[in-house]
Amino acid sequence: MLQFHYMAPWVPGFNSAIEAELSATNNSPPFTSFQLATIDHKSGYPKNRTLIFRGFLFNDKTNNILTCTTDKRMSKYDEFLHDDKFEAVFYFPRTKKQFRFRGKARIIDHTYKPIIDISAIQPKTILEHNQKVSLKRDKEFNNSDVEDEVDDDESIVNGNRQNNHNNTTNGNGNHSINPQTTPIQSSLLSPSLLSQFNDSSHDLAYSTLNELSHLQYIPPSEEEWNAEIDRQWENLSKSLKKTFRKPAPLQPLNDDNIKLMDSINRGVDGKKDDHGKKNFSVVALFIDQVDMVELEKDRRYIYVKDSHQLWSEEEVCP
Repeated sequence: MLQFHYMAPWVPGFNSAIEAELSATNNSPPFTSFQLATIDHKSGYPKNRTLIFRGFLFNDKTNNILTCTTDKRMSKYDEFLHDDKFEAVFYFPRTKKQFRFRGKARIIDHTYKPIIDISAIQPKTILEHNQKVSLKRDKEFNNSDVEDEVDDDESIVNGNRQNNHNNTTNGNGNHSINPQTTPIQSSLLSPSLLSQFNDSSHDLAYSTLNELSHLQYIPPSEEEWNAEIDRQWENLSKSLKKTFRKPAPLQPLNDDNIKLMDSINRGVDGKKDDHGKKNFSVVALFIDQVDMVELEKDRRYIYVKDSHQLWSEEEVCP
């Protein structure tokens, strides 16, 4: 099967919950908030805070990647430099639905850009894997044992994921290097390449995998990451942009900082809105597992993404 972006099975319900909640409140407030939990590498305790949901990465629901923003001087930025794991919870009180997301975060700013590993979904990789699986079945039919050969192939397909884990953790389970500099497995493609695929979707639909094996998927480019930073920054309100010019969070509230905050609030600090952009960062939340609860219907679903970027859905007891 040719695979690039496709909407995960939890996305339509998530979008519907957001739209229903905003409609029920008459868009007051005109945003969706959620709780984001990280791991504090200094204390070992989890840290939780309320953030504003900033939509899907590249404004594309089909990539299934959620975004938020942060000030580089805040604790969660430093925490993601040591441990990229997170949990995020969205609760919609009027529709009585809850979504708990688990995965790994990637910082997007002028220092860090996500390194996307799309090897598992390359058409050539999928074709080679399918051919070896077919070979295994044929030999098994002829009472031949090639289990080791196919297992080796599967370890190659998943190899990047396993190696990344080993390279970023030590014997105690603590990260030994910055996870923001390690690749993350994803089906995220370059937006411009995806646009080309969408324009030629009719031709692709009637092509076989063999005919498409020459295609080479590419992840987002440096220019596309920078454009996403600009897009997210421009979507911020003028008052929110001001916060990125204020003294760093948790600094002592001394006379100098009080005067600076007052001048910024009154717009007389002599700085333009974009002056605070140096402290601005986008955070992309790459989802691996979703726990969705519908309280009124007394139903619960678990969605899990595998190493081939395919989603499974299972209904479980609430």
